[in-house]
Amino acid sequence: MIQIPPSAIVQWGGAAVFANVLLTRLGVPLPSAPLLVFAGSVVASGRLSFAHVLFAAVCGALLGDSVWFSAGRIYGRRLVAALSRRSYAVDTGMRTTGELFERHGAPIVAVSKFVPGLGLVTPPLMGTTQIAVLAFFFWDTAGIVAWAAFWLLGGALFQRQLHLALLELQSHGATVVDLLVAAAVLYCAYRLLMRRRHPRRRSRDEGC
Repeated sequence: MIQIPPSAIVQWGGAAVFANVLLTRLGVPLPSAPLLVFAGSVVASGRLSFAHVLFAAVCGALLGDSVWFSAGRIYGRRLVAALSRRSYAVDTGMRTTGELFERHGAPIVAVSKFVPGLGLVTPPLMGTTQIAVLAFFFWDTAGIVAWAAFWLLGGALFQRQLHLALLELQSHGATVVDLLVAAAVLYCAYRLLMRRRHPRRRSRDEGC
């Protein structure tokens, strides 16, 4: 098993966070939370700067959201329809986000970061609405900062427990890379399972 030395993790911590969050925001089934938690624990140990890692996470998320928001502005409802056809979960997320936006307005953009299934579909959907660009990015940035800080501070708070868990992993020949890969595999498996279940559910609903 390839091992990444602590010095490399410290050196590339911000870049790794940026790339991970960007890919996640673009729709790649790759969880961001585990890496942010680990980065938070490294911050607590004094080997990474909190501001640097937070900035990297915010930039990655904003760039990904900007792509989807711009796509929504350009392609409009055609994009929403195409995304909704991908799976029942995406279709449900689109409908829920639309209803919440009608009730509560622009602040739902920030809140969606903390609601599973809404964070990814909100930017393209907002791009199809009349929301002002500045309003979208204000609330999007606010939500991203709060979301990233939550996971980073969580990792910093439980740094000792995470360190003990990593020591236990190392005693069994595993590394933090194995842990992150395992989290990604489990996340992908969950997404695939939900995608297989929901089309059957939608078919039953349409047949009623």
